[in-house]
Amino acid sequence: MKSLPILVAVSLALASSSTALASTEVDDAIAAFIDGDGFARQDPQAVDAKVLGSFVHTGAIRPDGAANALEKALLLIDAMETALPRVRYMVRYGQMMQDDTPVSFVTVERYNLGPAIREMVAEDFGEENTSDPEEFGVGPHVAWRLVAMPLMGQTAALLETSRREMRDDEAAGNDCAGRGCLSLDGPLQFVRDWYETPLEVDIAVAYPRSTDWGAPLPAFAAAELSVAAGLAQGDGGEPYWIGPEQPEAARGYEPFLLLTVDFDLGQETNVDAALGQTLLNDDALAEIWVRRNQYSDTVDSPVYWLASTTERSR
Repeated sequence: MKSLPILVAVSLALASSSTALASTEVDDAIAAFIDGDGFARQDPQAVDAKVLGSFVHTGAIRPDGAANALEKALLLIDAMETALPRVRYMVRYGQMMQDDTPVSFVTVERYNLGPAIREMVAEDFGEENTSDPEEFGVGPHVAWRLVAMPLMGQTAALLETSRREMRDDEAAGNDCAGRGCLSLDGPLQFVRDWYETPLEVDIAVAYPRSTDWGAPLPAFAAAELSVAAGLAQGDGGEPYWIGPEQPEAARGYEPFLLLTVDFDLGQETNVDAALGQTLLNDDALAEIWVRRNQYSDTVDSPVYWLASTTERSR
């Protein structure tokens, strides 16, 4: 596996950002993205320090150099927010090119599905037989935005971050890869055909692969999906991020990679995640999706791989 150079200190990366992002167009896009739609800026150095705490430190060298922007987004939202037991994540990735360097624009949303699941249980078994709301998870729907780029050894050095909360009605009206974000439907279950594929992904990561109770970490699912989708290369070690081809149809920081993760929404521990590439530079295909499904309370349980494609309309 190709190794990455080492980032000695994040402060150097952040201090260098003004030089790296010299383009007025990119600077303006970053400001519009980070400050838009009711998001409030957060201190990127403080956020970076919190995210860095998700990694296993084995020495003086930063351990997060290989983590891509999809992984970072999922680690970020869980590091910055109170843990909830039953959630849906939606990650939307766009990028702009600064010279030959991709600048990543990522929105990560976390939806609390606990109340919806409790309501379903109460309807089926009665309110008197349903646990208190706290057992299902009480907390807001939240969204974070981050801008990242490869810088001084990091695949995705955080440059800017912002946060907002979403009302229930807004969350219910949002789209999570073809379904309502508070829907209990599976990922794209009713909008595309999935077929099994004999994929095998063998990677290592510098953060824990699983939660304290053994469920696969959403960021780890994103790392494996990145390899399965051809966005990263990995064979037993930490994946090396190649990244997506810049779509000719993309405008500005319009998202064209979509990642959705359902975490523990069923009767047993389950992580069901799907990664889609849209706006493809392809004459025949409009979208390519790969899906990772794991039912168990252990990270070593079998992983089921599925794939789907959408042909381009003629």
